[in-house]
Amino acid sequence: MMYLTRVQIELGGALYAGLTDAYAWHQSLWTAFPGRDGAKRDFLSRVDERGRQQEALVLSPIAPTPRTWGRWETRQVVSGFLRHTRYAFALRANPTIKRVVRDDSGERRKNGRRTRICGADELRAWIERKAADSGFRVEEGYTVSDPVDQICWRCRRKVVHARVDYQGVLTVTEPEAFQRAYCTGIGPAKAFGFGLLLLRPLRQEGR
Repeated sequence: MMYLTRVQIELGGALYAGLTDAYAWHQSLWTAFPGRDGAKRDFLSRVDERGRQQEALVLSPIAPTPRTWGRWETRQVVSGFLRHTRYAFALRANPTIKRVVRDDSGERRKNGRRTRICGADELRAWIERKAADSGFRVEEGYTVSDPVDQICWRCRRKVVHARVDYQGVLTVTEPEAFQRAYCTGIGPAKAFGFGLLLLRPLRQEGR
């Protein structure tokens, strides 16, 4: 069972609440799930500016407790929502590739180094590879935005990610893998507002 929440707040109210970037949003949204100190943050989020207000979408396995700031609206994701074959989709992602890092002796370190992907062909290869791993394929004609630097501050340290927006139509090939990907997100940097797959079911021809 999953829940999708929309939070809307005027720009002035967002500034007053300390919602200055995607990571600050993530930190504040975590307070809507009280009593889970030490637990893994298992929700996904995305923040957009719409005119003179900000809007956050939150996908979570439990319903959040609305905070005192903003307008909160939560609805349950019905079981049949993920049983369609085709969807219009939107994904805000941080496409990266993990590079091998070796120590002074030449031994491969356990954790590699993530580097951003910027080339048009590489960005398309990234989403198509992630789609195959996530139980769907993207249909021809999907769009890929140019990478944009997204700047956040974490513990007074500047953090920069390459933000890329994908939009188009997808076809589900492996329903179980697709449902897992929807619930857990796609790609890295989820704490910075990436990985939430927005979906709109499409009616199949002949129905």
